[in-house]
Amino acid sequence: MKKIIIPIFMLLPLMTAQAQTVLTEEQQQLEQAQKQLEAAKKALEVAKIKAQAAKLKAQADSINAASAKAEAKKAHATEPEPVVVKEPTTSTTGWAIPVAVAAKPKEAAKPANKLANGTTAKVDMKYLAGAITYNDENKIEFTLDTDANGKTAKQIYDIVLKYMSELTQNEQNIASRVALVNDAEHVIANTMDEWLVFSQSFISLDRTEFKYQLIARISDNHLNLSLCRIIYNYEEGRSTGFKEPAEEVISDKIALNKKQNDLAKIFGKFRRCTIDRKDQIFAELAALVKQ
Repeated sequence: MKKIIIPIFMLLPLMTAQAQTVLTEEQQQLEQAQKQLEAAKKALEVAKIKAQAAKLKAQADSINAASAKAEAKKAHATEPEPVVVKEPTTSTTGWAIPVAVAAKPKEAAKPANKLANGTTAKVDMKYLAGAITYNDENKIEFTLDTDANGKTAKQIYDIVLKYMSELTQNEQNIASRVALVNDAEHVIANTMDEWLVFSQSFISLDRTEFKYQLIARISDNHLNLSLCRIIYNYEEGRSTGFKEPAEEVISDKIALNKKQNDLAKIFGKFRRCTIDRKDQIFAELAALVKQ
């Protein structure tokens, strides 16, 4: 038995060394595999980073190229002008090539409320410069010229006389009347005296006496109407009152502000209401004779 055991003990160191050798080789292989794996991971990450960087660079290059192209186009290219086809000036037989002529560019339209002096209108343009017209005597006078759909002078005369008679009986009337008529020459003249109301409420009333002449001159298919000799009698008997002709109340110099883009504080209301009343009468008569 001793003979068997002794050799076994003698072989143990050899077996242990061999086992350690095998284990050491496996550990080395395992460590090497781990290192290779780590290296592969790093390489993959680097590759991903490079790919992302390349993608970003490509996008940046594309954007830069597009921007440069746009700038170059803007710097060198001009907008093509519209073309109008012009026919040959000489007579031809058969086919001919038309001559293309560049059309003139259209001027940009000015805003509707932009005035010639560069300011912006603060009220309706119909109250500003050009709204007041004058006759040959340099007196303010508004006129209407309108056709009447083929009506005779007598037909128009009857329509206008009826309207102007009713006009003297409106609710704001003071002492208006049909002053003169000429049936043969088809002329009607009213002397108008009515209230022109600026504002009205339960506790206050702001108005002026508004005197003027309304003259209709009629011919076949035509009506000429003038509103003239205007006088305002405002707050009679008060310190703030006055009695003045239109030239001293509603002219541009008096009834508009310095910039000519708004109505003046004191006399602006006279100008506004006078123009509104004139427009009402002219529009109603024009509509009647055109029916």
